[in-house]
Amino acid sequence: MQSLANGAITGLTIAVLALAFTVVYLPTRIFHIALGGVYTVVPFIVWTALRQHYPWPVAVIIALSAGVTLSLLCELLNHSYLDRKQASSGAHLVSSLGIYIMITQITVIIWGNESKALRTGLDENVIYGHITLTRAQVISAIISLIILVTFYAWLRFSTLGLRFRALADNPVEFSLRGYNLRLFRWLAFILAGFLCSISSLLVSHDVGFDPHAGLASLLIAIVAVIIGGRGSFFGPVIGGLLIGIIRSEVVWFLSARWQDAVTFLLLAVFLFIYPNGVCGRKRRLEAEA
Repeated sequence: MQSLANGAITGLTIAVLALAFTVVYLPTRIFHIALGGVYTVVPFIVWTALRQHYPWPVAVIIALSAGVTLSLLCELLNHSYLDRKQASSGAHLVSSLGIYIMITQITVIIWGNESKALRTGLDENVIYGHITLTRAQVISAIISLIILVTFYAWLRFSTLGLRFRALADNPVEFSLRGYNLRLFRWLAFILAGFLCSISSLLVSHDVGFDPHAGLASLLIAIVAVIIGGRGSFFGPVIGGLLIGIIRSEVVWFLSARWQDAVTFLLLAVFLFIYPNGVCGRKRRLEAEA
């Protein structure tokens, strides 16, 4: 039960990051790899603000604003320009990867390569029956659940959420019906930056952070998207929880060194046996284009 609880909490933070990737991928079909850079730099901003004696809420708001702004700039200065030039999806991918590398290197130049932590001292334990969790884990679980429930409620019950789903389902028809495609693309990148920043701060508060964790974390989130179903907004949660629990069980029964190997083995199995993912559905070939 202990390993299952640890895995479920890890899976929730993976799910939030996977959802950040999905909210851009579904409406635009862009692999927003630069999210790895957002994931990397946000904890350093909080760390710096705390060292300048800003209170926690102010430090978090500054970091979230920076993460959202950075993600939106990726659209304004890069992807929208490539779209106007009718660039291929490969060009979007390579340019986004380049932005990630640039952000990571700037982070290293400013803050160095050393690992850091957002909290000091030993964390308090919270005991539920036979399960022992740290306070950071409890905070991660609660905030992740609040974020996920709020997002899906917005997506399901609001007019703006309905239009966002319409954009994800068919961007061409959405534009032909007179909706402002550019504004909704901005919304997608804003949501991605916010969700990515939340996931990064939760993980960093729990286990610390360093300048090279962004891409590795994002790759695991992308695996969660594929396993859960890349054509669904709900798929990332299923995939994230599944990966989180499996990675926790691998640590429990084998070693932490096997986590990534088992994760990508699971991806290979799904691609061969169930390529549409858990929540995916078969689509027409022209819909996949």
